[in-house]
Amino acid sequence: MAGFIGMGLRRPLFAGVFLTAAATLAGCATSPSSSPDAEGSVSKAPKVARISPMDCRKFHQRLAASTAKSLRNETSQRSDYLAQLQKVGDQSGQEADEPMPLQQLPLFSTFGPEQALPAGWHSWTVNRSKTPTQYALTEVDQRVVLHARADGSASGLYVPLKPREPGKLRWAWKTRDVIADGDNASGPREDAPLRVFVAFDGDKSTLSLKDHLMDEMARLMTGREMPYATLMYIWGAKRPEGTVIPNPHTERVRMIVVDSGTRHARQWRCHERDLRADYRAAFGKEPGRLLAVGIMTDTDNTRSQAEAWYGDIALD
Repeated sequence: MAGFIGMGLRRPLFAGVFLTAAATLAGCATSPSSSPDAEGSVSKAPKVARISPMDCRKFHQRLAASTAKSLRNETSQRSDYLAQLQKVGDQSGQEADEPMPLQQLPLFSTFGPEQALPAGWHSWTVNRSKTPTQYALTEVDQRVVLHARADGSASGLYVPLKPREPGKLRWAWKTRDVIADGDNASGPREDAPLRVFVAFDGDKSTLSLKDHLMDEMARLMTGREMPYATLMYIWGAKRPEGTVIPNPHTERVRMIVVDSGTRHARQWRCHERDLRADYRAAFGKEPGRLLAVGIMTDTDNTRSQAEAWYGDIALD
């Protein structure tokens, strides 16, 4: 992803997270590539100590209290951002190649449901050959949220951020469907109705040749580079909440199951996570700076359908 500040490279983000073809060509399909945790392995991946969803009423109260000031600042940033997009559009007829990084995440609830997508959130593709998932703002339970509908598809949205130290991440989400055949540890079944991603900076000079080949394949297939490391929170199908799952194709992506199964389907679930603690649990080392946050609903591997909703996502 163009424009991130870090290691003198173009902005890396989520490209390559599910690049099965890239993994195969790089020799990674049957054995994991090296990861930011050079001593880690799939068998040693620990479990997050505790998954404790928030009461959603407290979530909204805390969100309102902690973001009131930042929202005022972000409104001004969004106005400047939209003005910049308009200027670029007048010149080229398309969005800028390097989206403006923001200090905070624009909250879905601050937009009107008539808008197609929230300003500041940008589309990204897993692979140019994939059918994109459909996203749109809508009003549910008297709040504006992001509606996701996948039908054998995979794509996401992201917000590039000014590099910052990892803090706490809060979000709300709800799913109609759990992908019964999904298994996030298995490449052919690696789908999820809900994902929240966090991209981290790091020293790419420490990565192996295999990882550099993976980066190059990601760039060729998607036009984007992979970040040094990606931590994602998922709604899984069967694996227990708290399980840490290395991505089947690269250990530079680790997944944490925070909701699982059908028990809470069709209910709002709210979470607060300590990014630094979760990164340590997933990768076994301290994280670099936080570079971006994104979401994705995907059913391309299982060729299934899913409908889900993302409430506000906020950083402290």
